[in-house]
Order: sequence, then C-alpha cells, then structure tokens
Amino acid sequence: GGAAGGAQPRLADRVLVWLLSPVAAEVAAYGDVTISRPALAAQFLQAARRREASAGVDVQEGGWGEGEEADEVRLRWAFGEAKRLLAANAAAQQALQDQMAAGASVGGSVLLLEERLKGRWGSV
Repeated sequence: GGAAGGAQPRLADRVLVWLLSPVAAEVAAYGDVTISRPALAAQFLQAARRREASAGVDVQEGGWGEGEEADEVRLRWAFGEAKRLLAANAAAQQALQDQMAAGASVGGSVLLLEERLKGRWGSV
C-alpha cells in the first residue's frame, strides 16, 4: 500500500527520499557508500514516529505498515525512488556539477536547475 503502491508520496516519504538521495548518488558514482549516511533515513523515521503527535506529522500516512519489516520495505522504496529521480535528472545533475566545478554562484546554479526542470516540479 501507500506510496509504494503508486500513491503520491507524503511528507515523511519525501524526506526519506531526500535523505537517501546522497546515498543513491554515491552508489551510482562509486558502487559503494563511503561518505553519505544511509542510517539517517531510518533515524528520521524513528524520530518522526516518536514525535508524531507534537510535530503534526502522520508517519503512517500513505498506508505504510508499522514495525521493523515495514520500515525496511519503506526505506528500500525511498532508496529506489532516489535512484529513479537521479537517473531521470542525470543531465541536469551533470550540468550542475560542471557549473559548480567551474565556480558558478549559488544563484547561477539555482537558475540552471530552474531552467532544466521547468514544468517538471510535480515529479521531483
């Protein structure tokens, strides 16, 4: 069920994808994880669950189950989504890397991404 079943990812799911994106990028580039921190996603999920009521976030939103096994499925889904987004935006990522290596400003980098991703924000 949930986002894994094709529904629009909810806030917690989007954060998980965001946290696992550096891991996916590192694995894609180097075949292994050396600097990024894959454990951050699981730690976020646990912390969000502990603070669910006070933070106003429904961690189970999207139909995810509870428990360690369900969390593992959810984290695998989020990692897969991060890999999919990186692959779908590989040209923009490469252009950004090239621009940053050339010493571009933050504003110039943002402009590059806005131009490259124009009309696609709903899928990002």
